Amino acid sequence: MSLSFSRTDITQTSQAERGTMTVFPLTKGKRQQKLALGDGDGVIQTIGVKNDERVSVFKTNPGPTPVSSLVLGQARTQTDKLFASCGNVVKGVNKKGKEFFKFTTNLTEPIAKLHVDNVTIWAAGEYVTNQYVNCEDAYYYAANDKVNDMAVAPVIIPDEKNPILACADRFVRVLQGGELFYEVATPGACTVVEHCAANDANRAKEAEANSGMKIDKRAKAREVLYGTEQGVVGQLFLDGEKPRRGWVIDPSSSSTTGGSRAGVSALHGDCDLTGDGVNDVVVGRDDGSLEVYTLDENGQPRKVFEKNLGESIQTLASGRVTTGFNEILVHTFSGKVIAFRPGADERTIDGFAMGEQPTEHQMKMADDVANRRTDQLRAEIESLKADVKQARALYGNKAENLVAAGGAQRVLDKFQLDPDTACYRLTLEAPYPMFSVSVASTVPLDLLDVENDEAMCARSEPELTSGMAALATYRVQEGKSRVEIRLRVIEGRAGSARAFIVPSTQPKTCAEKTYEIKSLCLHRRSLNRHGDEALAARPMNAMRISGNFAFDDVHAWISRCLNEIPNRVDAPPPGGEIVYDFESALMGTLLRVSAQEGDATFWSDSVTPLALLKEFIGREATNLKLQVRFNFDLADGTPGHFARLLHPKLHDNRELNTRARIVEALKEIKQQEETDEFFDDDQKEMLRDEAAIKSRLKEQPRELDYLIGVAKDFFVDWHRFKGVNVKHLLPALDSALRAKDYSLERLSDILESGSV
Repeated sequence: MSLSFSRTDITQTSQAERGTMTVFPLTKGKRQQKLALGDGDGVIQTIGVKNDERVSVFKTNPGPTPVSSLVLGQARTQTDKLFASCGNVVKGVNKKGKEFFKFTTNLTEPIAKLHVDNVTIWAAGEYVTNQYVNCEDAYYYAANDKVNDMAVAPVIIPDEKNPILACADRFVRVLQGGELFYEVATPGACTVVEHCAANDANRAKEAEANSGMKIDKRAKAREVLYGTEQGVVGQLFLDGEKPRRGWVIDPSSSSTTGGSRAGVSALHGDCDLTGDGVNDVVVGRDDGSLEVYTLDENGQPRKVFEKNLGESIQTLASGRVTTGFNEILVHTFSGKVIAFRPGADERTIDGFAMGEQPTEHQMKMADDVANRRTDQLRAEIESLKADVKQARALYGNKAENLVAAGGAQRVLDKFQLDPDTACYRLTLEAPYPMFSVSVASTVPLDLLDVENDEAMCARSEPELTSGMAALATYRVQEGKSRVEIRLRVIEGRAGSARAFIVPSTQPKTCAEKTYEIKSLCLHRRSLNRHGDEALAARPMNAMRISGNFAFDDVHAWISRCLNEIPNRVDAPPPGGEIVYDFESALMGTLLRVSAQEGDATFWSDSVTPLALLKEFIGREATNLKLQVRFNFDLADGTPGHFARLLHPKLHDNRELNTRARIVEALKEIKQQEETDEFFDDDQKEMLRDEAAIKSRLKEQPRELDYLIGVAKDFFVDWHRFKGVNVKHLLPALDSALRAKDYSLERLSDILESGSV
């Protein structure tokens, strides 16, 4: 089964943060609800729709700071009152737009998520979560890593609400007061958490109706949905005993076909769009994908709708705003507010696309509505044009010799390792159309083509004196506000990359984003801890570091070499240790890190990560005047194991380059002879596959050179640990890996023996 939806564009705000849209409850005698919005200009407004026309209820004046969270009060007397966070200030606004409450918190971080229930306020910043009672600080909690989202629900006891935090260090955490009650691991950095209150109420009613039967332990638990940076959506049931897991939507799994693998930016699980009495799950992703999942008879999610909006989805809600039927409401990063109503072409009286064809009278009425809406939009455009013309004339009179300048607006950005291609994806999204994006890096990198990306790339030779090793500019297609750039980086070369975003609108104020490229940038945290059996099946090399350093020192060294390390970790108790597991996205090798005060051990089935860690830690310890000792335990089977991992990639790339050269020769022969009759079947097949061969080469240019460089690094590092300098043999190794007689046995023998 699949659903069809009709789209209605309701309004446009300035750029929007996450969680800045909410729907007022349905009032008595009304069929439609009001919609409240906050935006980057600090404006709070409430709108409704009447006779297919937007009606403004109120709109506040712009403020000095953007609205970062907008919620309704949860107490019975607060359901029609709005509470907004702007910086570290919480404001209350009634349904007519009058400010009745203002509280300046003691937070040094801007409030990113807000929850208000009677006299209690929960406010989450970047790392800190505070609870205020009667505007007095009651509880405080500092997380180990960034807090990306917060929900509040009575998890432990019915009469006391608990903050539920989505943390970047791959945990959902439940707090009691200012203490951690328990935490649940997630398969990736947790970005969104959503409490499904309506589902909790439905399960409680079912349990009450079936009081004589055995009660499922999940009946009294709180249902929470979470989303991760890797695109996974999961279900949790939280109570005072322990967390219980439900279904999981994993775009990367073999059971999931198609769909976006972008990070989750919004979730909503309290709306029944299919009319089956079971609430559906709506997922919004940071690439603009909107997905709807319905639950089958076994309670497992099944996708029934997907659409890409072309920009990041910031907030999802449901309600009856444009019609008297339930619909999905979307607030995007650029400020678009869109409603999706089930039923686009054929719909019954209940509003679903499952029924009769519309009558001629109904079609005529729909056309009349569309025409009225078109006329209204044209009139609005003309009015806006007149306002712009008047403003330009006023500006010209006041500032004949001045140049307009303004602060750069916020740009949504993401710099993330793609484990499938071992490349980084840089995604930039602005609330305005882009003119160009320039990328500069202090380390060498390859700029790769992105499928369906129409931006034109111009590469420049960087000046050596500038400290830049790579420089390129992308000319963005007119009207586009989102760009994706794919980069291949080299492990062992630490530095930074910077992106400069220039808008197509005036004034052209450039926004800059900076990204750190770490020594082991192609290693990613494993979703699960490596089992002892997996480690025992590989030749694991060990490097132990001991000395007079503190735990904070070794943790800082690790975090500067590897990604996805929490910014703040409490030191383990005496005799304890902190363990992190990593996997190379390029080679598939494993890396385990164990750290405590004065001691750290690293295990890997490759020696290159250990060599890079030794070089970095030795340099940092010397700068801090700390004494450290290195001890090594090398596994003899490592060169052969590494050769078996590298050989398939080398072989495929050698074959691809060979086929590309043969195709060019065959094309030239065919053009001269004007026939291909004398080609054998394999040669004809190569000509037919010309487009695919060229496409692969275009996607991964110079990949063969890159893989040979990986082999050279291992060759040098392995024999350096053995006490032999083999750098003078690198040209011979390069030739051997490109030679016609190359084989796995040849590669393994060279890496093992150290002679070419």
